[in-house]
Amino acid sequence: MRVLFYLLLGATFFTKSLAAETIRITNGEWEPYLSQYSYQYGLTSHVVTEAFKLEGITVEWGFFPWQRSFQYAKTGEDWDASCCWWPDEEIDQVFLSSNTVSTTSFVFFHLKSYNFQWQSFDNLQGVKAGVTSKYDYGEALMHVINERSIDVDSTSKDEFNYKKLLANRIDIFPNDRYVGNAQIKSFLSANEAELITYHPKEFGIKNLHLIININHKRAKYLRDKFNLGLKKLKDSGRYQQMLNDMEAGKYDKQKTVFKMP
Repeated sequence: MRVLFYLLLGATFFTKSLAAETIRITNGEWEPYLSQYSYQYGLTSHVVTEAFKLEGITVEWGFFPWQRSFQYAKTGEDWDASCCWWPDEEIDQVFLSSNTVSTTSFVFFHLKSYNFQWQSFDNLQGVKAGVTSKYDYGEALMHVINERSIDVDSTSKDEFNYKKLLANRIDIFPNDRYVGNAQIKSFLSANEAELITYHPKEFGIKNLHLIININHKRAKYLRDKFNLGLKKLKDSGRYQQMLNDMEAGKYDKQKTVFKMP
């Protein structure tokens, strides 16, 4: 009887420890992919939460300015990982990266009244482009910008560039189409938003990855668990439904911080 008691007690503690397994992940603002003001903290955050949940792991989110979000995950003192980043050399040195969580690309936003057509970056000569400082727009466009092959006007926030478009201070502005449309919807009036469109040609296609501090004692375990849960999420069809929901605007910014149920 005593043996049975200890077996049951051990099983209870084991079950609780599994249920209590948590990963702490930093995040930032890039709606509708990532935002504390979006449903389920944005599409990409939702994917990460659900993939880990399928493997019995709970996510604790922390929202910070992007540079701080990166540094907190890099030091690994209080945070285990960060969501979500394009790969680069620094990330490869200090983090383990997951399989692709979501894919992003850029398009050029412009006024509907501006007949903008392009097939290559050579077509951009004579066109004034707005950019947001410290952003990476992909190797091809960054080369054009750094070589000063086009006229560039830089500002500190994406949203300011839409106002510049409306004031004819710039001709085009590169952004992910989902991000751009969500920002326009939340930042501009309906009449102003109606004046802006984007060219359908995509460029700078990149994959977003969950990055886990390489020095975390369970980094490989957490990365592998996430990848397994992500595959299950895709195989079930739920991942595609999330993409459809983003297309429908479900992850667009809300007026108040999203609260997990």
